[in-house]
Amino acid sequence: MLAAAGLGLGTCWIGYTQRYLETAAGRALVGLPDDVLPVAPIVVGHPNVMPGPTDRREPVIRWLG
Repeated sequence: MLAAAGLGLGTCWIGYTQRYLETAAGRALVGLPDDVLPVAPIVVGHPNVMPGPTDRREPVIRWLG
């Protein structure tokens, strides 16, 4: 996903699709062989607008020991 963003492409991980791609109908739709296990279905495309970076909170670090 980072490499796609570096090329100006947008991506989105569609986790719900993973379960569908494990069904016979889902495998047939995209032509997945039985020996392939889908792990992270990702949609890739050209976004209308590239979003900027997100604000991040400072991490809270607690040392134990």
